[in-house]
Amino acid sequence: MIGIRDYNTICENWVDEIHELVKHHLVAQDNHAVNALKDERGIQLVAVIPSTTASGSDPSSISDNHSALFFVLSKGWTGQTKVEELDQYEKTQAITLEIRSKVLESFEEGCGPFWQLSSENIPIDPEYNIFGGWNGWSMSLSF
Repeated sequence: MIGIRDYNTICENWVDEIHELVKHHLVAQDNHAVNALKDERGIQLVAVIPSTTASGSDPSSISDNHSALFFVLSKGWTGQTKVEELDQYEKTQAITLEIRSKVLESFEEGCGPFWQLSSENIPIDPEYNIFGGWNGWSMSLSF
């Protein structure tokens, strides 16, 4: 199982390395994200604490399968034009793709926190008006 502090450190490192990201928030569920983002501004990384499922035929061969979900978001606003909204999606998309690249780089040597990740199975979806009015992209990982 990936350690929660290790997971948090990974997110902290991404914020340090990707200058457009203002902050990250480690959350357990939707209302946790709403509270975390309430007074924030700028582009935010919301990382859902990974869930884990154990698999294996007997206790000595159990392995953990993790599911993680990340959101790269910025706050929408009343009166936002279509061009402003498109710019918002373009900026958050670029950051989401940069995070995906960092995830893929982290297991090139066959190790790292995402070492069981299948690189062809990283869905990225647009998000609108989530967590109290935030727009951007979500990316899910299974590792």
